[in-house]
Amino acid sequence: MKTAKLMASLLIGLCSLPAAAQTDFRHITFDEALQAAKKEKKHVFIDFYTDWCGPCKRMSREVFPQKSVGDFMNARFVCLKLNAEKEGVELAKKYGVKAYPTYYVIDAQGKQLMTASGSMPPDDFIAKIESGLNPDHSPERMKQLYAEGKRTPDLINSYALYLMEQRKEAEGFKVIDDYFNSLSDKKRLSADNAFLFTRYTLNLDNDRARFMVANHDSFDKKVQEAIYTRIQNLYHNALTTYFSGYQMREKKYVEADYQKLKSEMLAMHLDQKYEYAPMFRLIESRVADDDNTFLNNCDREYDNLNPRDRTLLILNLTRLIEPKDQAMKQKLSTFIRSRLAKMDGNT
Repeated sequence: MKTAKLMASLLIGLCSLPAAAQTDFRHITFDEALQAAKKEKKHVFIDFYTDWCGPCKRMSREVFPQKSVGDFMNARFVCLKLNAEKEGVELAKKYGVKAYPTYYVIDAQGKQLMTASGSMPPDDFIAKIESGLNPDHSPERMKQLYAEGKRTPDLINSYALYLMEQRKEAEGFKVIDDYFNSLSDKKRLSADNAFLFTRYTLNLDNDRARFMVANHDSFDKKVQEAIYTRIQNLYHNALTTYFSGYQMREKKYVEADYQKLKSEMLAMHLDQKYEYAPMFRLIESRVADDDNTFLNNCDREYDNLNPRDRTLLILNLTRLIEPKDQAMKQKLSTFIRSRLAKMDGNT
């Protein structure tokens, strides 16, 4: 009996603890949120979403439940989640919401302080909100500070991101490249400047990527994992251009380039954390073998592939193989149909 009472007390205590591990979206009206914001000395954060919006669901599933996001949001905001086509329709019209998800930060008097939209990773989401509420990060102020010669990591990151969001990609990347070129190697390796590589280095064919790869073991320990992840993604993307058949179909395949890419990946031991061997074998089979042999190899290697590479293979089979007779069409159909039950809906 004592044990039962003790367990009941523990459960009641646990249920009364605040849910600090996720964003606390309150079930109150907008007016009630403004009142709560005044009382708690916070701003109001609104996530406008719709039932059919994929990026909205991704934010709800993968970002807002994160502890880092919840801790950041709950300490600063009274948070509301409003369906822009249901209970939030009038407020969405008032603020001119046209895309989903759209986020608004509003002060306790109802004044709009910032807005942002779209799905983004947790760290980028936090950085976006912080930047939007920083007076020095208004477009006019950032432009002024940059023109005056200010070159802090925070300003460069925010100003470049703003330019790119305005579809001024060339200007944004010029800000990034000029800043990168002005830094010593020591400063390039610092945690404060890791954004140059983790956010703005999108392929292997530029000076930033070459520096990152050559010095991947020398970055500040706080960002080494993020740097490794970016390198892994960049090499995977490069290998995908071969694996998907793009290089072959566009007559761009050069054996020496492929072998160089493969040797660099192996030299950095990228294959220790990812199943690249099946991809290598299928790329090399596609170059060397006829359609029938290649498809047999696909059948043998399919289960050895990483799940996202299985999807790539299925989606690109008709680029990798152009069936010239009914027998090959039937064989392709059989290969795909035998795996339908385990494919995700999007594939």
